[in-house]
Amino acid sequence: MNYKISNERTVTWQEFGHLMALVGWGSGYDEASFERSHRAYPLVVHARADSGALLGYVSAFSDGAFTTMLGELVVHPDAQGSGIGRALLSAVEAEFPGVPVYVKALGNAKRFFEACGYRSPSEEMTVLFKKARPRSGQAL
Repeated sequence: MNYKISNERTVTWQEFGHLMALVGWGSGYDEASFERSHRAYPLVVHARADSGALLGYVSAFSDGAFTTMLGELVVHPDAQGSGIGRALLSAVEAEFPGVPVYVKALGNAKRFFEACGYRSPSEEMTVLFKKARPRSGQAL
């Protein structure tokens, strides 16, 4: 499969929403939420087929010293296993060399990250979250 990796911010909210729905991460992504998320991440990388179709997407932020956190790493179901996920992950690692990369591996994604050299910490780590209530007139 031919594809190109790019860090140009050309992904549209419709493309992103479609990709997220295809991988089973839900639907209902709106333009305002996508734009807010897209601007928040200093690194966004995507993969496109020669046809221009979006095949993969990753977002990340880092303090440049101790922590790099992945936001989303998604690959179109028809393109999984073609090296796109590894290429996107490599782009993040190259942007923040020597800085540990942390991921929230959901479901079977743990096997993918382990195959890429990631490992579980020796101390148990628990991921907690709290969804803040939106301010008056603001959607989350």
